[in-house]
Amino acid sequence: MATQKLVVQCNVCGTEFELPEDVMDGEIASCPTCGARYIVRLKGGSATLEEFKGDVEDYGE
Repeated sequence: MATQKLVVQCNVCGTEFELPEDVMDGEIASCPTCGARYIVRLKGGSATLEEFKGDVEDYGE
């Protein structure tokens, strides 16, 4: 069974990038082009990005 790819778009530079297959809701993701950081929100098989306003180290990388 093929896994659906989760592709999101950076709100800063417009780059589309794929999230890892094992991404979890609430995880921090960074744009590979400009480095903008987001909180990943998963719902109904799709992903959205929420602005990250924190200063927390992401130990999941």
